[in-house]
Amino acid sequence: MKDDLSSIFHKPEFKQLLAKYSDMINNHTTIYLEPDEITLLAEFYASMGNIRASEEVVNYGLSLHPDNLDILIFKCHNLIVKGYTTEAQEVLNSITDQSDYEVRLLQAELYLAQKRNQEADELLNQLYQDEKDIDTMLDIAHLYMDEHQKKNAYFWLQKAVSEAPDNLGVLEELASYHFSFGNPEEAANLYNRLLDEAPYTIDFWHNLIRCYLRMYKPEKAMEAIDFAMAIDDTNLITWELKSNALLLENEIEQALDCLFYIEKYTTEKPYIQNIIMSIYFITQNYQKVLEYADKITVSNNLTDFEMASLYHKKGYSHLQLGNVQACEEDIEQGLAYDNHNSDLYLLRGELQLTKGKPEDAQQAFHYGRLFAENEAEAISYAGNAYFRYEYWQQALSCFKEQEKLAPETMHGNYYLTAYCYYRSGQDEDMLTYLVRGAIFSPESLKKEEQENTPFHNDTHFLEQAKAVFMKIENGEINPMKYLQD
Repeated sequence: MKDDLSSIFHKPEFKQLLAKYSDMINNHTTIYLEPDEITLLAEFYASMGNIRASEEVVNYGLSLHPDNLDILIFKCHNLIVKGYTTEAQEVLNSITDQSDYEVRLLQAELYLAQKRNQEADELLNQLYQDEKDIDTMLDIAHLYMDEHQKKNAYFWLQKAVSEAPDNLGVLEELASYHFSFGNPEEAANLYNRLLDEAPYTIDFWHNLIRCYLRMYKPEKAMEAIDFAMAIDDTNLITWELKSNALLLENEIEQALDCLFYIEKYTTEKPYIQNIIMSIYFITQNYQKVLEYADKITVSNNLTDFEMASLYHKKGYSHLQLGNVQACEEDIEQGLAYDNHNSDLYLLRGELQLTKGKPEDAQQAFHYGRLFAENEAEAISYAGNAYFRYEYWQQALSCFKEQEKLAPETMHGNYYLTAYCYYRSGQDEDMLTYLVRGAIFSPESLKKEEQENTPFHNDTHFLEQAKAVFMKIENGEINPMKYLQD
């Protein structure tokens, strides 16, 4: 959660460096860069989630400075993040000075990534014996935090607090600990304490805002944003956090205005354009999704996973706009980047239903479920697709399977299940799911929500659903017997 370098990234000197490096890439030329410039650029790209670009900077840096310790350490760290621990160990072994503090710390990080916890603990304890100071304690605590080892992280943080209870670095790391492990309230208290001592530190304001967002307190977040803006109203991180606060308040247009500001001034346009595209996707502005998808594609700066996700959004948008052929092409393009992408297979299943090919749809849905991180969500998607195209039995089969697998995910599909039974003439089962719908998703029957229900044109069914809801309200139906499996 610490943003030690974020303020540096907004300084004119770094922007000039970034522009110089970007020109080099775009013009296919070479320039000389100092090792610290290389690591700063690599850190910037890594902070934006662009690991590929970060690796490219590191590799270029090693072509200029093949034995530079800081660049080698950064390369090793990137490999650990990607899970390439064998390759990381090879790079680490190639470093001449194995006694260097940063090298030993990195070896401990590698041990933790390899689940060699005892060796990591021993190395870190010895490191502290050799370097008994606050910074060592904080570095060790930070490593354990990154590996989600809450108990060990807390031990070293408490050790640091006991020796330097008012040290700003200690308080900042403790705040980061509380935020990381689900206690944003305590983290917010600590960041407020830090701001009492250093009121113009923009990183502290950013992290305080993140705490309020995590606590779903957009009003408090906006108050903190106003202070951050007073310090620097051009800081793009502040603008992004403001967009997050506005999204929490469902102020979509204002949030987009913030993101447009960032898009105008950022050097990493694909990152922010992807956020804008995702908002348009969620709000069903499919023409804008396609517009931004094309902008992002031109950058040619995404991982294969990200490209597959982008083509899914393009394909879904094309389908919603009635362009079946373009949807089919997008699916093929996306699978060329990632042939295990669940969303693309699910979309292919829906596409087959538009063509009246339920057998082909079933096969696509099978692969969508097979590769899904959350099988219940994949089953729900398939059920809803069958429902929209009026394959009632297939939809019902999906919903029943979803209910058996993960009943807590079924709430939004109870009325759909009831409608499937209604269309099949199974009144007793329909009643069961009308009751469950009334209990778990009554908002579907509110007048302002009816246009969003898939059965809003079926007056007879809607009247029955409302009648059941009223009978429950009046005590004429005891819902408990309908909530049992």
